[in-house]
Amino acid sequence: MLTAEQADELASILSISIDKLPEMLLPVAAATAVVPVSHFHVGVVIRGGSGALYLGSNMEFDKTFLGMSLHGEQSAVNNAWLHGETSIINLVVNAAPCGHCRQFLHEIGTSEQLDVNIVSSAGESNRSPLTGFLPSAFGPVDLGVDGGILSYAKQTLKCEEKSELVQLALEAANSSYAPYSKGFAAIALETTDGVKVCGRYAENAAYNPSLQPMTSAIAHLRFASLGKDVEIKNVVLVETDSPVSHATHLAALQKTVLKDVTVQRYLAS
Repeated sequence: MLTAEQADELASILSISIDKLPEMLLPVAAATAVVPVSHFHVGVVIRGGSGALYLGSNMEFDKTFLGMSLHGEQSAVNNAWLHGETSIINLVVNAAPCGHCRQFLHEIGTSEQLDVNIVSSAGESNRSPLTGFLPSAFGPVDLGVDGGILSYAKQTLKCEEKSELVQLALEAANSSYAPYSKGFAAIALETTDGVKVCGRYAENAAYNPSLQPMTSAIAHLRFASLGKDVEIKNVVLVETDSPVSHATHLAALQKTVLKDVTVQRYLAS
């Protein structure tokens, strides 16, 4: 990500307008994609209400189910959300958002003002409000939820286990977004070289586009460790007792990508 000040400085160095900068950064964002299945690199750059820019890309995980894949637009929103951004002004992407992503973006409280700009490799631009790409949308308002993923009220969950990794996951769970199931949850990862990152659950009114906490955490780890080989050592899930359980998701992953990883689950009250 680039702070507002860094974005202004970079635009000045490149002698371009600040509005043009996200388009210039698309190849950089796309270069972070992990695509062993599709081999199609999606790059996304989001401008937050703070003026900061957040990059995102699609991420697929080999030898596991495709449902764990992270779409580029989700990746960028997740990046902004984990950095504390509370609104999104516009989004630039190098390919048309799929229906899954349009629905996911509609969960943002400022979605009706969100400007989406699709920029092709040839530099052609197709700009429209999200409402133009998702007419007659179904979303939080239809289920009686005010706000959205970036501005949802923080929870006050507690957990008896006081270890550092559990408390990191608990803190993240308190900022997760689960207005429909109340299944607030987060995951903390620790690598063998001591890096610790968290990911949060982000629910969706249409449910299927929901972002799983493990996917959120791995995307965070990807950006935190660019250019370095990392090995996950510990995974901690903190979740509430609800109709939604993320433990089943982790159990499936333990048969593939988490075979030699310590995985622990704690319930929060």
